[in-house]
Amino acid sequence: MKNLKFFLTKTNKAKSIQNFFRKVFSRSGGKKEGNVVGALSFKLAKLIDERNIIGIEGKINNKIGAYIFLTKLSFKEDYLVYLLAPVAVDNKIQKKGVGKKIIKFGIKYLKRHKVDILMTYGDPSYYSKVGFKKTKVSIVPAPYKLSQPIGWLINKISSKKINKFKSKPNCVRPFRNKKLW
Repeated sequence: MKNLKFFLTKTNKAKSIQNFFRKVFSRSGGKKEGNVVGALSFKLAKLIDERNIIGIEGKINNKIGAYIFLTKLSFKEDYLVYLLAPVAVDNKIQKKGVGKKIIKFGIKYLKRHKVDILMTYGDPSYYSKVGFKKTKVSIVPAPYKLSQPIGWLINKISSKKINKFKSKPNCVRPFRNKKLW
């Protein structure tokens, strides 16, 4: 996709980010899902600090075409871990590699910041295309009980050896809702 550029986002774009996620998720998963993910993205966007919550937008001709959030998962173990969620690509440009490109951009950003692991909770067949592998909550616990444990995925992005985690992570405030999991 030509003219695709990636940027870190600031908190002053929360409303437009919410509208983007609501539109994308309403078209693919229905109005209820669109409203849930839209509200979540608004809360995340209001708290962007480039440390605990990172927002990355993909713009095409100065218009948002894709968006991802990377949020810190804090474990007692000595690993720097982030969660990739939610992810949205404008419905008109899906299946053109835009999602993969923005995720790869996010992974490169995290590598530069010495992150060890990137987790996500989604479709294994999609996320496996960008380096994610299935894992079990017995290896890397999720913050809450997962309704679809098959979707708990790991992308080891550092060379650090990963051992089984003993602690459950704390997630950023907008994700502290067991209904999202």
